[in-house]
Amino acid sequence: MKQHIILVIFGVLLSLLSCHTESAPPPTSSIPSKAMDTIVNKKSEPTLAAIPTSHDCTVKGKLMEDNNFWISKEQLWVCIVADNITRDQDFGDSYRILDIYDTRNCRQIKRKVLPINNSPDFPWYIFQNTYEEKNQVICTSGYEFTFCYDVENRELLPRMKPAFLLSRTALDAQSGMTLSMVIYDQYLFGYAQDLGFFAYDLTDKKKVENFLPVAEYHFKKQNQFHPLFLIPMGNKKYQGVIPSINMDNGKIMLSPVWKKPLAFDPIVAKNVQNNRFQIFSDLESENKSKVAFDLQKQTLVDLPADIATQPVGKVLEYLKEDSR
Repeated sequence: MKQHIILVIFGVLLSLLSCHTESAPPPTSSIPSKAMDTIVNKKSEPTLAAIPTSHDCTVKGKLMEDNNFWISKEQLWVCIVADNITRDQDFGDSYRILDIYDTRNCRQIKRKVLPINNSPDFPWYIFQNTYEEKNQVICTSGYEFTFCYDVENRELLPRMKPAFLLSRTALDAQSGMTLSMVIYDQYLFGYAQDLGFFAYDLTDKKKVENFLPVAEYHFKKQNQFHPLFLIPMGNKKYQGVIPSINMDNGKIMLSPVWKKPLAFDPIVAKNVQNNRFQIFSDLESENKSKVAFDLQKQTLVDLPADIATQPVGKVLEYLKEDSR
């Protein structure tokens, strides 16, 4: 009897031990392989370095207020300074040294003594809005030349000299002074006092070229030059740009004239490049309808449908009659 009771108790203990073993969590080795891969291969996201908000660098020389530009993302400081190298005996400090600093260590990485800007006391100015993400250049322009620093490749581009479609005549000592610059697509536009707009093609930074308008109307009444630039957009298509400037704040406006580029022959005969009205044929339209510009008013003309399909001569007659 005692032996029977002992066997029963032993059986109960084995049953309890079996239940406890089944409810215990599986060992680590029993975790599915995919879950294990996730745990082993999980990596923390890389931490991006914070863009600094200031720097402690100082220039070697004298710095004019607001005549410098710090590109915090690139930690690059571009300055126009004056020192004993450029000091003039008669005019004093001459602000025409272009200095570039790496603000991570305040090391000067480039120095360029610029030519006299018509007079030693006329400073060179940095045009801060020439820097943008696509072309990554920062430029300064004087009476005769333009210099741009290529931020992306850390080098000074070759000296550039403005060119114009029509001949220019300086009116006084201020004529030719660059008042403003701005970039549109891959083109650097500038405005020179009394001489008007000029532009450079930045497509090949190693060999920057002048970018001339296809036509330019000399509005003699106000002694102003109103150019028409055609920006190539590929597939023989062009976008028209008629630049203008707000003389109160120096802001250049470069609004495209069409919602989308048009296909046409951009060549303008030399004998009509100075005409007020410029007419082109839309090569993709069924009847090669015309598009026309009034360069005196600096606008694209809204031609009536029955006029736009006429020959160029008829369109020109309409424009002249409509402008009276």
